[in-house]
Amino acid sequence: MAGTSASAASVLVVAENDAARDVAGELVEAFGKAKVKLKVAGPQAPASQCLQRPGGDRNRCLSQAGETAFVDAVLQLGASASKGRTTVTFLLLSLDDGKLIKKEVATGPSANLGGALKPVITRIAKLVKPRPAEPKADPVVKAEPVKTEPVVKADPVKSEPQAEPVKRQDAPTKTNLEPVVVAPPEAVVAPAAKGSGLTVAAWTTTGLAVAAAGVAGTFGAMGLGARTQLDANEAGISSLSRSQANALAGQANTNFSVALGAGIGAGVLGVVSAILWSQTP
Repeated sequence: MAGTSASAASVLVVAENDAARDVAGELVEAFGKAKVKLKVAGPQAPASQCLQRPGGDRNRCLSQAGETAFVDAVLQLGASASKGRTTVTFLLLSLDDGKLIKKEVATGPSANLGGALKPVITRIAKLVKPRPAEPKADPVVKAEPVKTEPVVKADPVKSEPQAEPVKRQDAPTKTNLEPVVVAPPEAVVAPAAKGSGLTVAAWTTTGLAVAAAGVAGTFGAMGLGARTQLDANEAGISSLSRSQANALAGQANTNFSVALGAGIGAGVLGVVSAILWSQTP
């Protein structure tokens, strides 16, 4: 079931019998004019099953059903007909352990019951107030993809040949004043492999793209799982509390946001990898 809006209140109607279910159909328009949204529980709904419980336990069960249905109050409706007249009993319950807010009784002709119900509905509608909205979770900040700069190898530094020291001789000898030119030995330098820096960068960005894609797939699957539980809860298959449903919805949004950010990062890294591979010899 969808949550209530910020401007309108809502009530979950739980009929005690078939006669009350017939009356519930006549309440929708009257409550709508009073800006109160009406939701009617089916005969097999969890809220209707609460009527089989005794006393206070029944009221607590109804309040929990109201939490699950995302409404602001629960209206237990009873009806009985006799000699062409119908008596309708209204029990307005809060979501605080099913405490009784107001009890009203209306009696009128079965063929034209609307006139007798209208003033009662007006009084009850004034007592239904929208519940304060729960604080929203902070938005998830998308992580920026990490850009890897190509690795450039520095050229090896060539060392200058050093002149051999002049040996000192004890005996005086003839000194040759002409400068001696010593030819420097050829430096043996291993040539850098062409394109090795681009290859390393290409492998790096490819690995990051694959990792980001894995993260996107994982969080996307987690988000779909949470969304499936919410859909089951709205269909009445599961009975999550209001706080549990809100927490599950926040978790689904977070997982989808992380999956989207990781998917974008994987796409960017994939493009960078393709460019680097195209330039690698």
